[in-house]
Amino acid sequence: MIIVVANQKGGCGKTTTSMNLAGVFAQRGMEVLLVDADPQGSAMKWRGLSQGAFPVGVIALPMPVLDQELPRLAKKYDLVLVDSPPGMETITRSALVVADLTIVPLQPSPLDLWSGTEIVSLIRRAEQLNRGLVTRLLLNRKIQGTRLSRESVDALQEFPYPLFETAIYQRIALAEAVTAGKTIVDFFPEGPSAGEYKALAEEILSLNLGGTP
Repeated sequence: MIIVVANQKGGCGKTTTSMNLAGVFAQRGMEVLLVDADPQGSAMKWRGLSQGAFPVGVIALPMPVLDQELPRLAKKYDLVLVDSPPGMETITRSALVVADLTIVPLQPSPLDLWSGTEIVSLIRRAEQLNRGLVTRLLLNRKIQGTRLSRESVDALQEFPYPLFETAIYQRIALAEAVTAGKTIVDFFPEGPSAGEYKALAEEILSLNLGGTP
């Protein structure tokens, strides 16, 4: 299975989503590879902070050749997750045309919701070559009990893709996990954030995409 985490806007949580989902799937016993396709290399830097063994393989591939490389890598792993860059259409599109699933993280802010039209347009173009591509929206960095978060859920109903039932809430533990060089399920396995990513992984598996074990 190939999953691409994509949004043309920066700062929406693509790397956090990619790395923590990878950690959950690895904990389930899957062979997981994370492809850091962002020239900024945030996932590689996160991996580099680890003081010991890291549960997920991480490689850098910030080039528009993912349509050639990802299918080859997918033969060696149960799951390949791609952390795509903001703004660089050629790289993201090369991943989307061979992906099974696109996850679009969006923060509950007007700027994020407005910028969502750009990634929708890019996904639509990729769908012309990849008819089986499935796309889901993820409400990320949600703040408990705020009107803006509730209104964002309503606004996302206007997008042409469904919203995951699971939302990821903004919590300090997620930032602390990065500085510790760990995914959230290794850093704080019994915490609420780990529970949210586990629930998100269950939703993904229920889609029965690709070669899901």
